[in-house]
Amino acid sequence: MIGSGLARRYVQPLFEVAREKDRLEQVQSELALLDRCLSESPELRGFLSNPSIERRAKWGVAQQIFTGATPYTLNFMRVVIDKNRTRVLDVACRLFDEMLNLHRGVTPGVVETAVPLDETAFAEVRSNLERRFGGELELEQRVEPTLLGGLRVRVGNTVIDGSVRGSLNRLKQAIAGA
Repeated sequence: MIGSGLARRYVQPLFEVAREKDRLEQVQSELALLDRCLSESPELRGFLSNPSIERRAKWGVAQQIFTGATPYTLNFMRVVIDKNRTRVLDVACRLFDEMLNLHRGVTPGVVETAVPLDETAFAEVRSNLERRFGGELELEQRVEPTLLGGLRVRVGNTVIDGSVRGSLNRLKQAIAGA
């Protein structure tokens, strides 16, 4: 896996240009499409990462697939292909999303529950967490039946485990003397 520091050196200029040109959402959706294409097509991923294939051929295929993309995204892809850093494409979408969240002052997080929460309950959880963390959160809801009940929240490096499974594990450790 490519280091995110190296990938960030390629994605950061794309983000800055997209911000200056007021195209953040468009570039974000183009990178999401690129990410989906690479995830769903091992052939495309293999083609782009194959060192024996000429860069010009790789660039031609990228242009055909991403016709209609902003020149910023296309230039990003061209530079990555020309520099033979196609592994950067694997993490570009995630890094761009992180930069966009930071720019907007939004912190991503995950709420895991044993059963799905309805919209009202999820909105209440979001409101309480935003008060606790002091800012806007972009929360993803996941169902994890092994929690048994309650919820587990991950925001940044913070984990709040209010699940029944977590309580049972803490009780077990306390009884074992750990």
